[in-house]
Amino acid sequence: MGMHGDTRPFIGVSSWTRRVRSGVKDRFNESVPRGYTQGVEGASGLPVLLPNSDDASLARDYVARVDGLLLTGGDDVHPRFYGEAPHPRIDLVDERRDAFEIALVRAARERTVPVLGICRGLQIMNVALGGDLYQDIPSQAESAVGHAQKTLREGPWHEVEIRPGTRLAEILGEPRTAVNSYHHQACRRVAEGLLVTATTVDGIVEAVEDPGCPFFLAVQWHPEVLEGGKAASSRKLFAAFVAAAREFRLLSSKGRSARPA
Repeated sequence: MGMHGDTRPFIGVSSWTRRVRSGVKDRFNESVPRGYTQGVEGASGLPVLLPNSDDASLARDYVARVDGLLLTGGDDVHPRFYGEAPHPRIDLVDERRDAFEIALVRAARERTVPVLGICRGLQIMNVALGGDLYQDIPSQAESAVGHAQKTLREGPWHEVEIRPGTRLAEILGEPRTAVNSYHHQACRRVAEGLLVTATTVDGIVEAVEDPGCPFFLAVQWHPEVLEGGKAASSRKLFAAFVAAAREFRLLSSKGRSARPA
């Protein structure tokens, strides 16, 4: 059936929980910004929204039914998940989402489901595996780069240097690339098993991957909206991720493991 039909992998997409006023009542909505689903669809994947749950044990059941996991951007990660008190400049947090996504990451890594993290997604992957974060880059790190850009989300803001010989370098095919940037938190202590694959000139982590997994990769920028999601680097990133999920789906259907030998 080619690139379509039953070869389209199901990509679980983490969601944002938002309080919405409807008339005189407040309702909680689970939503996903369109750029993420368009990125998956553009690479011939089928995006499936994963609603946040109070029952983190459901994460394992969700992961058992998808071929890839996309961890989206959003609010700050609560520092209690890496053993710290909140910094005065911490922004909005959603501990319910944090706990559920940490469970998703751990379940996906155990099952070797391909994972792509974007912005907050990178941070939650690092925390889930035992790393920690700068809660506020401007006040906690020596940084000469503005990581929260003031221009349109689609426009590039700074360059990142890509580590040669990594999966990210293989995907993008270039030693550096221009990216957008919308964050004030970032990886500080990188979790054991994760390799830093891109940084800015000030040393802030911009990408990580796990060389021991078929596809476990995250970037700090927002490829889903960079140049309207049409930047060459964005297309390559989503294409590689969905291709890994497709391979995982095919191997799973044959009862074989996707873990490297």
